Amino acid sequence: MSQLLTTAEAAKETGLSEYELRLGAKQGRYPVLYIGRDKSKIRRMRWNLDLLIEAINSQMQNPEE
Repeated sequence: MSQLLTTAEAAKETGLSEYELRLGAKQGRYPVLYIGRDKSKIRRMRWNLDLLIEAINSQMQNPEE
């Protein structure tokens, strides 16, 4: 099982900016786990590095999707 990373850690590992990761997650391009209540102002994102890299590679192969 892969460790869950913070947004800052995921950005460092992938080379993408934190902004790009957040925006991509909101648009459904990157898989993310939200921690906290739905309407809470304090919701955290956690990233599975293996799944994130797989999604990035998929987008690179199929940029139109």
